[in-house]
Amino acid sequence: MTTTPKRTETVKRSSVLLGAVTIRREALRASAAACCWLLCATPLASAFAPPSPAFASRPKIGGPAAAGGVSRPRFAPPAPLGAQLDLTAEQQHAKEVFDEVDEEGNGNISPVELGSMLRMLDIDATDDDADALFKYLDADGSGAIGFEEFLPWYTDAAEAAKESAATFQGIILGRRTVNLFDKTPVADDVLKRAVNCAISAPNRGCSEPWRFISLGEETVAKVAQLNKDMGGDEGSFTTWTSIPGWCVVTCKRTHGDLDTEQEDFKSVCCAVQNFMLSLWSEGIGSKWTAGPVQLTNEFAELVGVDTKEERVTGVIWYGFATGGLVSADPKERKKGVEDVLNRLP
Repeated sequence: MTTTPKRTETVKRSSVLLGAVTIRREALRASAAACCWLLCATPLASAFAPPSPAFASRPKIGGPAAAGGVSRPRFAPPAPLGAQLDLTAEQQHAKEVFDEVDEEGNGNISPVELGSMLRMLDIDATDDDADALFKYLDADGSGAIGFEEFLPWYTDAAEAAKESAATFQGIILGRRTVNLFDKTPVADDVLKRAVNCAISAPNRGCSEPWRFISLGEETVAKVAQLNKDMGGDEGSFTTWTSIPGWCVVTCKRTHGDLDTEQEDFKSVCCAVQNFMLSLWSEGIGSKWTAGPVQLTNEFAELVGVDTKEERVTGVIWYGFATGGLVSADPKERKKGVEDVLNRLP
């Protein structure tokens, strides 16, 4: 098959799109009793690179990539849509959106309509990207594409996104509380990224009720001494001062409005979960702690908290886990999905 320079450039642009376009999915919209919710409003991962094995096994146009060629997936003629009885939920949604943007109702869409469809499917693509993809899918040059032409490309993209989602979910399912830490300090950039994820947590009316206070060695020593003065033993003092990372988390008070204060507390719980998951994703363990020391005015004064305006919701210890994250206690859950998920008609 002869490839013209114009066609080669179009395929190159579409190949770039395959590697650059990302699917943004709002996933795991669950709220447990501890408000363990995560999503920092970032793409899960590239939905189109690297290509799936199914793509890799298909014929290529233009020769090996090393020679400057670009691969183009080729698909067997699809069965009539009516015969496709087992569409996945993602495919059914794509069909629903396709029908919605198909303003003429003739079963075909234009380049502009394709751009609208990509956005409605949470695929981040510029107008130029959409135009390149349209030319890529419109192999017969008819100036329109049907759903059957769009579906195979989108199916592979959705499958790649599922693989990324599995990695994302693995971080959530794999996180454990770490009790023992090495002394090596954690880079400040890691802390900043964790806080950035934390403040992306859901919060009613964008109230942003949280504050994060990073404690240095001097302040940690004072807190450890306070704990000792309150009855803690010498071992606790040594242990506390050896923990490399301390972050106090607060929640603002809403005087005379307990409902709002409770909602804000839920938001802070979400933020703490985001914080710890971000750390875990970078190989850093953490532990959300509480205790009588944190309830005292002396502690509040040491860490700079005005108890009239905010309350301490906990202290997060963090650092490199002694023995690695794999040494963390897995603590098997007592209940599974079917134990806690109820379905009503």
